[in-house]
Amino acid sequence: MSLSWLADTDPSCCWAHRAWTEFAEWRRPELTVVVLPVHGLANYGSSSSLDEEETSGAEILSIAARQASRRFPVLVLPPLRHVLASKGEGLFGLDPETALDLAMSIAKGVRDAGFLKLVLFNTSEVNESFISTVAIDARATLGIRPYIINARSLGLKIGDSDRREKQQEMVSGLCGLLEEIRLHKSVPLEAPAASQDAELGVAPTPFPVYRRFYLSAMSKQQILAIPHKESARIVLPTGSIEQHGPHLPVGVDAILGQALLDSALSRMDEGPPVFVLSPITYGKSIEHTGFPGTLSIGAGILRRQLHAIAREVSALGFCHLEVLNTHGGNAAVLDTTLREIREEIDMHASLLRYGFEPELSPQEKTWGMHADEWETSLMLACAPEWVRMDKAVCEYPAKLDDPGLLRPEKAPATFAWLTSDLSKSGVIGDPTGATVEKGRRWLAAAGASIREHLSNA
Repeated sequence: MSLSWLADTDPSCCWAHRAWTEFAEWRRPELTVVVLPVHGLANYGSSSSLDEEETSGAEILSIAARQASRRFPVLVLPPLRHVLASKGEGLFGLDPETALDLAMSIAKGVRDAGFLKLVLFNTSEVNESFISTVAIDARATLGIRPYIINARSLGLKIGDSDRREKQQEMVSGLCGLLEEIRLHKSVPLEAPAASQDAELGVAPTPFPVYRRFYLSAMSKQQILAIPHKESARIVLPTGSIEQHGPHLPVGVDAILGQALLDSALSRMDEGPPVFVLSPITYGKSIEHTGFPGTLSIGAGILRRQLHAIAREVSALGFCHLEVLNTHGGNAAVLDTTLREIREEIDMHASLLRYGFEPELSPQEKTWGMHADEWETSLMLACAPEWVRMDKAVCEYPAKLDDPGLLRPEKAPATFAWLTSDLSKSGVIGDPTGATVEKGRRWLAAAGASIREHLSNA
């Protein structure tokens, strides 16, 4: 399976492919250039998809980041797709306050991991003023050094038929700007550590197989022309970028959401029409505070994003919104927000649950909660190049026969906890028993369960 969870990013530069321990051990993070791509979703005509800004800008950034990383360390964050949108042409936009809070939360996570240089690479003309606000606020309140590169300053014109011919010139221009940024108010840079230059897998296909179900791959005119909208199912993936122990990358939840959908939709031949929205990649991960590489957003930001997306889905004429959530920390916020949406908007909105239980030991079934046998097996099946089983460790917060009824989860009385209260490694469970065979079997079974739900909904 080829996965990129809807982000065309060179693997060697991808923030989400690193384990939290790599961020903790990163040599000279203050000299690393971190890039946050900002892409809007907009109507560029009947011959262009809604995500034309991303597909145009990402191919330039991916090549430029790979070339620049041969000289100095570069990390590319998962893109922001839900930002501001102009009335009439833009889609799935956020209000300015939510968009600013979202971007600042990501910038804070970058700062907390020790990185100081954050490049806002923006392909959306409508968001240029917004990006300037983010940069100034991040400089004043977080103490980092933000930089702005608007793609049109490189000559990128969305929908330009001559874009391919200009690609090398734009790549060279972007490489030059990244070089200037890494030298700005800096000291001479040492060569990156060998571990940071290591190949982390071949470059992924820009989009997984289900792009034919991807709503943002269509033009607005195509979306408006979709028949039987009253029965169509719109699926919104929600995940997170957070630590998953020393053996898994911080992008696990985002990756697994795409893997489950890929498995489900690859054989989607019956039932109502199904379409997938651009994912909410960043989640509410405050429980992983203290583990670098985690990029957490607040409950209010997540709630307002979901509301904005639901309103847009309804305005386009759809009546059913299913949220496929692969991060436990999002669940409570999503549940209450979906209830609000059902009450305030005339549409069905619910969590897409897959009724599949993997075969696990009683201890693992009860206390395997994070970076455990389930998640590790699935990652071995769908993205083995980013799993380091030699670094996998077992840590449980409790045993089945422990006395008392007060537990962190699944007990008559529970206590609020951070991951650091329960685990030194970030693992809660036993990933050492994970295998690729289990992962393939469980991924297929969970995908079949999702497919059945969508087919019979």
